[in-house]
Amino acid sequence: MAPGDDPPEGSSDMSGGSPPPDTPALAPHGPMDPAVESVWLGRRRTPVHLGRPRVSTLLMLAAFVAVLVIYIALRPGG
Repeated sequence: MAPGDDPPEGSSDMSGGSPPPDTPALAPHGPMDPAVESVWLGRRRTPVHLGRPRVSTLLMLAAFVAVLVIYIALRPGG
């Protein structure tokens, strides 16, 4: 709205004041909907298990290192 423009008679202005009485209050520490990721709500889940890495992770890491070493050893022009 331009400065000096008033809202029409009978309509509510959304630029301040308290919310309308029919809007539900937000619960900051209430139960969260599982469809919404907690990161978007500002809450970060702490990892449950910080121990040894999985075997699959170690195998993928070994494969990546092996491919990198082979590429460096056999790369064209090098």
